[in-house]
Amino acid sequence: MAEKLRPEKRWWTVALVLLVLAGCAVGSATPAPPDIRYGEDVCADCNMIISDPRFAAGYAVEIEPGRFESLAFDDIGDMVSHLKNHQALKVAGLWVHDYWSDEWIDAETALYVVSSNIHSPMGHGVAAFAIESRAKQLAEEMDGNVYDWNRMRAEMLQHNH
Repeated sequence: MAEKLRPEKRWWTVALVLLVLAGCAVGSATPAPPDIRYGEDVCADCNMIISDPRFAAGYAVEIEPGRFESLAFDDIGDMVSHLKNHQALKVAGLWVHDYWSDEWIDAETALYVVSSNIHSPMGHGVAAFAIESRAKQLAEEMDGNVYDWNRMRAEMLQHNH
């Protein structure tokens, strides 16, 4: 038969479990793209349900030294808008989904096709690519332009969708 814990040991056991659980709730130890549950999770900017992986984006912020939290977005343009409106956040990494493969890629090294013919969830008309030839192909098909991260952000902010 199992031995009963004395009250002082029971208190320490409960305190230790609560301390471990509290530590887990603070965020992750490394910046990472958000783990999105499509059809369930909502965009951090517009609060719409994230349903199309091709346009999903995210970034990690440092919430305290060595602890990070990831924010998810349903549209690349929403992430750009959120970054502009929350400039005090300590951004630790930016990611977008590759339009062709749905894989997370570094937002700052991705290439972007911007076109009014791309029907993204919030109408920003931006698709991200890891491979330049695929970006150029979609740009040709959609009568769009291929931009790097900085130029795409400037275009989004200038047109202020």
